[in-house]
Amino acid sequence: MTDDPGPNLTPGFVNAPGSTSELLPAEILAAINVPPYLSTACDTALRVEPADVPDATGWARRLHSRCRLNNKFTGAPCPCSCHDKGA
Repeated sequence: MTDDPGPNLTPGFVNAPGSTSELLPAEILAAINVPPYLSTACDTALRVEPADVPDATGWARRLHSRCRLNNKFTGAPCPCSCHDKGA
């Protein structure tokens, strides 16, 4: 075992958009039950939108704009409807 955690475990390291460096191999994905993917940003936005708080729509829009479009481990696309309307 090495002491080097690799680039994706280094504090402050951020994968470039579209990076597949953490994507699991197909044989692992085929062997596990992977739940449907909804990004944390879109999931939270969908909860904020109906909330009775000031500027809920604005907050939701900002959250949707931060969506990780694909799951970094499975590559599955986020199915949120915001991606159809360019939120």
